Amino acid sequence: MPLMLSPSLNVSQWYELVVFTASMEIYGAAVADKLDNNRGILRRRYYRQHCTPELGSYTKDLSTICPNLASIFILDNSPGAYRAYPATVLYLINYNSSFDSSNSSCKNAIPIQSWFCDPMDTALLNLLPVLDALRFTHDVRSVLSRNLHLHRLW
Repeated sequence: MPLMLSPSLNVSQWYELVVFTASMEIYGAAVADKLDNNRGILRRRYYRQHCTPELGSYTKDLSTICPNLASIFILDNSPGAYRAYPATVLYLINYNSSFDSSNSSCKNAIPIQSWFCDPMDTALLNLLPVLDALRFTHDVRSVLSRNLHLHRLW
């Protein structure tokens, strides 16, 4: 996660970064503050109270953040977090997109493996070309839906 917010990569210049975590606010806010590091790039934050409890986990409704589902995607390590809604943890909003409310939640998702402080982890770095390309599309779902086989729903 810190790689995503690194000043040298500056993905925040491409997207509005929004934290949406199923963690309790007391924990999630502390992590978001640490990641933001007083740069003001994580202004919008959503926590467990903004999620919907379902089947023992929490789902995140993308339309809570942005009604234009053509312009938003979730980067999450838990497919269960976005499986229920057509509508950690990080959303990126592309303001270059057209409006269309029809969608399947997986079409707005980029699955990623959990990060456990591994300094050799390059998962976010490997996504940079995709993140760069997505900012030029009018509907992120047109690209992301091609990789639905990567989603493992539990």
